[in-house]
Amino acid sequence: MFRVKYVNPVGTGELDEYFAERLSGCAGPEVTIDVSHLPLGSASEGPFLPRLPFYQGILFEQLKEAEERGYDAAVIGCSGDPGLFEARRMLHIPVTAPLEAALHVAATLHPRVAILVADGWEAHVLYRDLARHYGLDHLISEILTVPMEYPDPALLARLMETDPARGCQMVLECHRAVLADGALKLARGALDRGAGVIYAGCTLWTGEMLNGLRADLGAPVIDPAQVAVMVAVSAARTRRGQRAPVGVN
Repeated sequence: MFRVKYVNPVGTGELDEYFAERLSGCAGPEVTIDVSHLPLGSASEGPFLPRLPFYQGILFEQLKEAEERGYDAAVIGCSGDPGLFEARRMLHIPVTAPLEAALHVAATLHPRVAILVADGWEAHVLYRDLARHYGLDHLISEILTVPMEYPDPALLARLMETDPARGCQMVLECHRAVLADGALKLARGALDRGAGVIYAGCTLWTGEMLNGLRADLGAPVIDPAQVAVMVAVSAARTRRGQRAPVGVN
């Protein structure tokens, strides 16, 4: 058996169950995945990574606690890979994050990967810089911004105070809706221009939500949350010197 700690680095636990359901079984039946969030006290902007990195100390505490409690691997569940370099220096267990994991997997599928990012976040420069640090920036054909119709910021802030479940659900529905519209059009264009793989560059795009996009494109679409878990488990198996059981891919 393997145990993986998946830390969603946001200040609300409303999506812990959402991720737990979509990650369950993705790395094999012998893998248990426990999802947690950061006890930051608030998440007024919604279920997103805080814009200022004051959360990193709490993130590192959770990752270190996971190691001390005997987890075999850990995942930082944000596609901006926050704190990954520092976490890897301080932990003995494998730790990864979605962008790094996705780029390594993409490299085995096709020479070029196009990345979709949600509008409203300055992801282009960050993702390029991270890919350069990983030595994998040559794989990225382009980074495409998907126009999002998020709830009014004032409304979302109120909901996160009074009805966070509804606020998070509204954000999830925004992410779901664009996959059949704006994201699909951008991904098709990227494939026409030579990409062979699409990376859905936000962890809210995970699980069955991506099935329709895969079917419409007829090309690999990398799930950010699931791919990070699968890579982490592969590293944990390597650390133990144990191969996957027969019948587990």
